[in-house]
Order: sequence, then C-alpha cells, then structure tokens
Amino acid sequence: MLEINDLKISIGVHQIVSIEHLSIPAGRRLGLVGESGSGKTMTAMSIIGLLPREAVVTGSIKFQGVEMVNRSERNLSKLRGSEIGTIFQDPLRALNPTMRVGKQVGEALRLHNTVPKKRVKQRTIELLDQVQLPDPETLARRYPHQLSGGQRQRVLIAMAIACDPKLLIADEPTTALDVTVQKEILELLARLSDERDMAVLFVSHDLGVIQAISAHVAVLYGGILVETGPTDQIVRSPHHRYTEALVSVNPGHPEDITAALGRPLVTIKGSVPPLGSFLPGCRFRGRCPHEVERCAEPPPISVATHEHTFRCWNPLDSASSLPSDDAELAAGLQ
Repeated sequence: MLEINDLKISIGVHQIVSIEHLSIPAGRRLGLVGESGSGKTMTAMSIIGLLPREAVVTGSIKFQGVEMVNRSERNLSKLRGSEIGTIFQDPLRALNPTMRVGKQVGEALRLHNTVPKKRVKQRTIELLDQVQLPDPETLARRYPHQLSGGQRQRVLIAMAIACDPKLLIADEPTTALDVTVQKEILELLARLSDERDMAVLFVSHDLGVIQAISAHVAVLYGGILVETGPTDQIVRSPHHRYTEALVSVNPGHPEDITAALGRPLVTIKGSVPPLGSFLPGCRFRGRCPHEVERCAEPPPISVATHEHTFRCWNPLDSASSLPSDDAELAAGLQ
C-alpha cells in the first residue's frame, strides 16, 4: 500500500527527516509517535506533497506502486481526498468558517465526482451518520462554530472518508479533545478502518493513544526512526532510551486515584533541539541520562525480534529492567 525508502526532507542546509524504510500494508494501522519537533507531520505531509515550498524531498514514497516524490501538483491533487484522505489536527482551522458543514462534506464528493450530483446531499447525510453525528440532517445546516470540538472532528473524518480512500492520514486528530471524546474518536477510526479495509497512518505524541488505535508503531526522534515494531511489545519492552522515556512519562490509567496522586510526574529532560543543533551521533544524545561515549557515533539499526528494530548503543534489554514505578506506568498503557 505505502512504501517509503531512503526518504530525506531538507530545508536549506538542514536535514529534518531521514527515514531508511517505513511501510503500511493495505488495511493496517501504523502509529507514528514522537514529541513536537520530531518530524512526524513533515513525514506524513510529504506523502501527499503538502510541505513548505522551500522543502526538498529525495528518496522514494510509493503509494500503490506509484511514485509520489516529485509528482506534479496536478496529479497529487487527484489523489488527495480520493485515494488518500487526511484529518488535520485543528478542525476549527481546517474547516471553512463561512460554509455550512454539510456543504463542505459535499464539496469533497463533487470535487472528485464520486457520486451523481443529485445524490450529493443524500450521500453527505449518510457520511455524517456513519461518523455517528446526532441528527445529521440538522447538523449539516450548521456552521463549524456551532459545533463542539468532537463534532467538528467527526465532520473532518466524514470529509476524509467521503471518497472511500485506501489510506487515511490522521495528524494528531485527538490532541484538543477531552479523554471521553478522544476515546470515541479512536474507536470510530478503528471501526471505519476495519469496515473499509482502509490503511491508517496515525500521528501522535502520545504513545498511549497510539496503543489504543494501532498494532504497530514507529518512534521518531529528530527526524530519524529510533524504534519500530508491534505496539504492545514496544510498550512492554522498549529498547531505545527515547522510547523508554515516552513510556515512563505516560501516566496510564491507574484504578487507585490516591496512588496516582502520590506518584511524581515523570518528564523527559530538556526539549527537542532546533534545526542544526543536534549533537553528532545519536539524536537523543544530550537529553539521555544513559548516554555512553559511543553515543557520539551514529548507532546502526539493531534487531530485537523479527518485527522489532531499534538503534541505540546502550539499549534497555527488557521492560523488567525498568525502575518499578516506570514498569507500572508501562503496564498502565496496555
């Protein structure tokens, strides 16, 4: 379905993404996780050619065997919405505030001529119903500001799936939602993916969210994949120290709220460096409390199991070697 090889994205003299290989089979869901500034959105948007004009992309991105890198804007626009759907992070910014939401969903259908003009309105109502919006006929006549955050996100999902795409790119679609609505959106996306045999690239900074939606995860830091494999396995037994940190900072969902309140919050030291400021060698070097001398050299890709790979000179052998508190947090993500 989607095959990425030797992808490099640069702006000026700075290389912001370098991915040797990443793939998503048809109907599968892959999570792409990392902090803000890790290159997640740049990677996702490179698939559909929505990058800043100054960005230079090399390598190969093949969608259903068709090369996407350096593809003309005209050809890319034909694929956007029809073959590849996209859900953006902020629905209030993504939706046109001057148009009723039903018209915006219908516009996607009209643009790609997927249904006869006389059926556009009916199909729009059907799509709003499929994303579980109440009273879709009434809601279709409302403007984005008249909807809740969760409703606006569902409208974006309806637009993204309107033309029955083979791949859905979801860029932090639950970040601004409360926990209850977040859970509903994740369940909705999983159901739609299963029913339509639709592949999903789900971008998030939250490893717990990724585990709820995707069976496989790719951990990105500084534009480089540091660990990939089955999500549950990586959460239980992270090998890269950055993945270990992502697991440890997730508070999980403890049943005993008193115990949770008594537990100190864990943070990752420092922040993702700006472009051009990464130290030589491992990108996580300088923030990692387990740095060794050899970390000044770029670590090679190592294989933990058949599907689980990582790149770290001083890896964590297993989740059992985590501090006891962190092991409980890792369990809380399951």
